[in-house]
Amino acid sequence: MAQDNRSFESTLHDIVYSIDTGTGLKIIRVSLYILFLLIIVMLYTATQFRGLNQEEAMDYAQLGRNISVSDGLVTKCVRPVSMWAMSERNPGRNSQIGGHPDLFHPPAYPALLAVGFKFFELVGVDSFAIPEGSRSSTIPAEQWVILPLNHLFCILTGWIVFSLGKRLFSREIGFLGMTIYYLSNLVWSDSITGLNISMAGFFVAASFHAMVVSMLNRRDNPSMAAWAFPFVFSIIFAAIAFLTRYIAIAAVPGIALFAWLMSGRFRGGTRYAVVYVGLFLVMVSPWLYRNVKVSGNPMGMAVHSALVDTAKYPDQAFSRELHPEFSFGQFTAEMKKKWVTNYSDKYDAVIPGLGGGVLMALFLTTFFYHFVRPQVNYLRWGLGLSLILTLVIAGFFSESSIQMLHVFWPFIILYGMAFFYILIDRLDLGVRLYNQGLKCLIVALSAIPLLLTILPPHGNHPYPPYFAPIISQVSTMLTEREVMCTDMPWATAWYGDRVSILLPKNVDDFYEINDEKQYISGMYITTITKNKPFVRQLLDGPEKSWLPIISGRTPPDFPLKQGVALNRQDQIFLSDRDRWSGTGSEARE
Repeated sequence: MAQDNRSFESTLHDIVYSIDTGTGLKIIRVSLYILFLLIIVMLYTATQFRGLNQEEAMDYAQLGRNISVSDGLVTKCVRPVSMWAMSERNPGRNSQIGGHPDLFHPPAYPALLAVGFKFFELVGVDSFAIPEGSRSSTIPAEQWVILPLNHLFCILTGWIVFSLGKRLFSREIGFLGMTIYYLSNLVWSDSITGLNISMAGFFVAASFHAMVVSMLNRRDNPSMAAWAFPFVFSIIFAAIAFLTRYIAIAAVPGIALFAWLMSGRFRGGTRYAVVYVGLFLVMVSPWLYRNVKVSGNPMGMAVHSALVDTAKYPDQAFSRELHPEFSFGQFTAEMKKKWVTNYSDKYDAVIPGLGGGVLMALFLTTFFYHFVRPQVNYLRWGLGLSLILTLVIAGFFSESSIQMLHVFWPFIILYGMAFFYILIDRLDLGVRLYNQGLKCLIVALSAIPLLLTILPPHGNHPYPPYFAPIISQVSTMLTEREVMCTDMPWATAWYGDRVSILLPKNVDDFYEINDEKQYISGMYITTITKNKPFVRQLLDGPEKSWLPIISGRTPPDFPLKQGVALNRQDQIFLSDRDRWSGTGSEARE
């Protein structure tokens, strides 16, 4: 019996010791850190997310749903300019409005969303249902698929920050870098947009990380498998990043430069860079071939989308063109003006968008400092090349492309923190408490934007113009085989699951579409059009042909003669017949 008591006391002592200093303590610390991270995610989501409010996010979401129901990468958000592109490629100038192939977006993010949507379908949950009488601006698919996937990629990217920081610098820098990343407002603000930036950021970071592992193993480990497998994974991750967002191709030259420098610039290192780029092109070539086959261009119409919101095609004017006319000279001229305009309007937000403040300044300073470890210097030059390429390319496209600069934030944190540690060592403060205080200070400074965002006032609802219950109600007035024309087809395609044609440039183009290409059963006009400047846009500007229709004075030959005002007169739905009398009083507010 005494022996049993001693055994029990010994076991209890081991448990207490483990909790105090050993494995148990590590488990407790990791658990508390995970709890801290989950609290941040839930707080940010609860206070800031009120539904998708960007057309690109809704476009990706509806593409994911189409894939999940086995329609392939086809879109229900049909733009007149893509109708023109399909007419140019198809026999008989068929615009292929039904089963319209998507020409603007890469496939990886919609495909991943489709997996999430399919999972809920398999377990018998309708993730797209909007309860009758709901006043929520979100739907279950956004809350249980889109947001969790983006949050997951942010969390995984934080782990890469820790792993890369530990490998390049120290465990402490890796840990603090990961913590700063999780306390960064820009990380979670990107995550709740529903865009593919978080996913692209993870795979860009993973591709750099895998190449670092590969080159260090090649230097330190004689086994070929030790470096070849990470090398191949780096290529796979880079290909997925490109197929998530095309601009992520800017990471490839930077990774190849790092491999070239690490493998010996004049000792055969060139072959590693060439093999890397070659295998990357092989991996993405099936998708490029698909685009060539469908549209005649390896990038589809993604390059043409650079004309959106230019001086010649302001706002959505280019997408609304049924017969676009442009030359190479005009294209390049518009691009030059757009690039200058983009950064003259947004340059003051570019560096703060990368985290701003101390860490960004420290990161830039590291380009004038020589680190002891060569891999740290080589990776910095690779990152610098990719960052500059992203900065140049993004200026020709949308604001979300400029947000792709955020994918370099994990590396900015690590290099900034490494240089900060060097400065602390040079100060030689002597008192350990001072050193710890400075480290806590830089973490606190990085967390200020997040804390201010979480505090009231909280995120706004996306109406106007996006309010899921109204959009769904309007869409259900049409059958699944009918087509509507609207100024926000991305929203009716997502929330209403209806084939929707973007409002063309003028009424004449509408007549041409309706008479020759596709009968249109309804037209949905929202505040996107109705809130435009009256004199400059609606009365004497590019929207003047639509003014009578918006005002309820449809021309005698206009096919959609029945109309109903929605949501206190700030929206209007027109149709070929009365489709709303039985829908209840809500539709006639």
